[in-house]
Amino acid sequence: MIYEFQHGVVTGAFAPPLAADLARLKEAFRRCGHLHIVLTGTDRAPSTQMPWPAHMREAMLRAALGPLADRADFCHAHDHLYRPDLQGGVCDQVTALLPEDGGGWLGAEDLAHPLANSLAEPERAEQVRAAFLRDGPDAVAAQVPKAVLEMLRAYAATPDFNRLREEQLYIDYYKLSWGVAPYPPIFVTCDTLIQHGRHLLLIKRGGQPGVGLWALPGGFVEPDETLLQSAVREVAEETHLDLTPAHIAEHLVASQVFDYPKRSARGRTITHAFHFRFPEGPLPKVEAADDAAGAHWVAIDDLDAMCGQMFEDHADIIEYFRLEV
Repeated sequence: MIYEFQHGVVTGAFAPPLAADLARLKEAFRRCGHLHIVLTGTDRAPSTQMPWPAHMREAMLRAALGPLADRADFCHAHDHLYRPDLQGGVCDQVTALLPEDGGGWLGAEDLAHPLANSLAEPERAEQVRAAFLRDGPDAVAAQVPKAVLEMLRAYAATPDFNRLREEQLYIDYYKLSWGVAPYPPIFVTCDTLIQHGRHLLLIKRGGQPGVGLWALPGGFVEPDETLLQSAVREVAEETHLDLTPAHIAEHLVASQVFDYPKRSARGRTITHAFHFRFPEGPLPKVEAADDAAGAHWVAIDDLDAMCGQMFEDHADIIEYFRLEV
């Protein structure tokens, strides 16, 4: 059979694959001999925004595609939200999959062709995820392919589903509590990277959302605080580590605003991160308190392996600062 294009590229989270996605993929297969499907969000911890790791989303797609999956290959891409210099890695991954002659493929230059863009509709996928976590798989039966529905039913019997359902209900209540506001609220938070030689101070979250995930010490800014005062207070409350004025003067090396609009399931949340760098030496004692379930010095060399266990975009924030000794 002669196709309009030898190769096509599609990108998306597919969390979960929707019936509308399957219809568009079938159209792409009608026009292309082979599809390269790039699954984004590989580095995300399970959350209401991304309940399934990439390998599970790939399995859903393969099941939904049936025999067409034989004409596809899959690669899993990190988002790199705050490092534009690394975001081109998706194109590099796709290019590496193509024949050396590179001839006749859709989306080769910049993934700008309509079939090469994300097939998922983010708002509809978000609604489907929320309905699934609140009310179970039957609530989304009309929105997903039959093969995906069967996999969602199996997932709904797992402890992971129950944990994320609790998180979804918490977020629903959280948003309801702000429902009387005349405008959608915008929250302001602070996070702190405290680097000590080749170690970084992290906490384990003790409350919703993200119970049990690793995170930077941080929290919401109080009305009577500066951003830096808020960051210092949160570090002390969550880890019992005091940052003195002398520490701030000597060891605060950078700060940055992180404002990706979908960075938090709770709503529009803008965080200000402060980076302190201390030299190699004995690690100060830390102890979890307040809403932190744990406080630990983590080796910087271990951080890459932990990105799938990090809260919200905290792995991306750490990546932005390019930690050095």
